[in-house]
Amino acid sequence: MTSSIDIHTLNKMLGAGDAPVLLDVRRRADYEATPQKITGATWCDPENIDRWVKDLPSGRPIVLYCVKGGSVSQSVVDRLRREGLDALMVEGGLKAWIENGQPVQAVLPKPYTIHPADVDRLRQAGVSEADIDHSVKVAEKALEIAGRIRADLDMELVGRGALFHDLGKARTHEIEHGKVGAEMGSALGLPEAVTAVMEKHIRGGLTAEEAVELGLPVKDYTLGTLEERIIIYADRLVDIITDGIVAIKSEKEAEDRFEEILQSIPKYGKNDRTLERYLGYHREIQGRMSD
Repeated sequence: MTSSIDIHTLNKMLGAGDAPVLLDVRRRADYEATPQKITGATWCDPENIDRWVKDLPSGRPIVLYCVKGGSVSQSVVDRLRREGLDALMVEGGLKAWIENGQPVQAVLPKPYTIHPADVDRLRQAGVSEADIDHSVKVAEKALEIAGRIRADLDMELVGRGALFHDLGKARTHEIEHGKVGAEMGSALGLPEAVTAVMEKHIRGGLTAEEAVELGLPVKDYTLGTLEERIIIYADRLVDIITDGIVAIKSEKEAEDRFEEILQSIPKYGKNDRTLERYLGYHREIQGRMSD
């Protein structure tokens, strides 16, 4: 029994009423490196075949492809057939399909979502439920803000940096919790960009001079990336929205009144230098939304 199908036969099948289920089984790195797929295909990570194979329909033929129609496709076809499914692989894979001018569609990046496993890591590290709730809200707000900005952003950094920013509160709520959190994050194997958020988020990004005044390691804590500034902006917005100090009717109102609130309530503005930083972030981010 043949295990492959040529691209011209597939093209005819896709235009018929009984079109097959079409799967893109390129490895994740290949899928992300070439942001195109055969029109109508669904990407299924071959490394996670045990998770999705049971969800495939048994009453329809299944056609799948990888980069060049090689070992990846063949191994998936073999597995599907062992499951009793009618599976075929595309000869030449996506490369042959594209080279023959067949229709493709752009691959849209999946939006980053907060991983329950990361929330569990906070819990296992000893972060209180109240602080976890705050951190999740900051991550959600940061991702929501980032989604409104016209910029090429690292959404995983936005989400994870925001979620882990208060990791150090598992041990202390004092100002050094940023430094402590960065050390804990490094020990957990978190990316350096995420631990940098933990260390730098205190007072919205301190100068070396301010660090000396506060008894922190002397270095420049300036927020150098837009992702970092979005996280810190979201953190302050969540404080305003959830503290109950200011009567606001919506989250949008917190953004609309951000400058007024920080300038009138010392808890949020802290001091002149911190206030100026937060107002700068607010103006930059809101300006990027209206570009």
